[in-house]
Amino acid sequence: MRVVINQKHLGLNRMLVREANRSAKNFNNKSYSRIENIEAILLKRDIPVQAKKNILIKKLHGFVISTFSIDKGKFNKKSFALLRKRLHQIRKIINKLRSINYYLETSFLEDLKLTKANAQDKLRSRSRHSTLAMDELEVLEYTSYKMIEEAVMLDKRVLKGYKHREIKLIRKEKVGIIHLGNVLGKESELLEHLEAKLPPPKSATKDLINNPLFTHWVARIFALLAYLEFFYGKEQIIFKQLKKDKYARSRINKKIIHIARENSELIRIMEEKIASIGNLRVDDGLKQKLHRFTTAINL
Repeated sequence: MRVVINQKHLGLNRMLVREANRSAKNFNNKSYSRIENIEAILLKRDIPVQAKKNILIKKLHGFVISTFSIDKGKFNKKSFALLRKRLHQIRKIINKLRSINYYLETSFLEDLKLTKANAQDKLRSRSRHSTLAMDELEVLEYTSYKMIEEAVMLDKRVLKGYKHREIKLIRKEKVGIIHLGNVLGKESELLEHLEAKLPPPKSATKDLINNPLFTHWVARIFALLAYLEFFYGKEQIIFKQLKKDKYARSRINKKIIHIARENSELIRIMEEKIASIGNLRVDDGLKQKLHRFTTAINL
């Protein structure tokens, strides 16, 4: 079977391999113990959502590289305890990114009111069940294979379990404002799959670092990250287009300026409703405002 893959996506996968190889060759427990506290950025609310998402994508990238690019010969009991802590940090970053994406897929797209197609994409994203299409799974399988083939910390003996794939490179893909809902939806699916590959720290066992499990596990994590970054690149292109669109730009600027004020107003409404809880009647307007509040207040 032939795998159809975008040249830029394949390039991102190769870049991850190179970074992973450099990190693995320089691995030591002293540097591995330096785990950045990301609470400040997770709680930061004085920057636009897109800027925060950009920072978190970069943090996710850095954490995945440094966490899984290890030297098995130097990896010990203390290292495994550090791996558990790192898994916890990565999961927190992913959870925040999923929250941001939910906001972008719902309230943000609704505020833009750009096209019917975006609304349809949004509805499709709401109804999805974290399923990737067969061709997308084939792409992930191929990029996992390439990761195992080229990454120094992964066991090459498992390659015989992978089917040989011919590839067809796509050099250019059209992406525009109309595709925003679909791109965000794919990101959310990949974030969910990535989170599923990362067990909670208490559930992580030492079997994870034994081959062949370690090789299969890490290769798929890197493949999911590369695919996520590929779609995030599309998102960045679309937002550049949005900024050039006079109508969209005015709505985005208004949203950035007034989001804090909007949250404050929603809190006031909630307080008033709570004060009159005995006669509380939640109408459709309030339901919509509360939904917007819950999707934005924790970003």
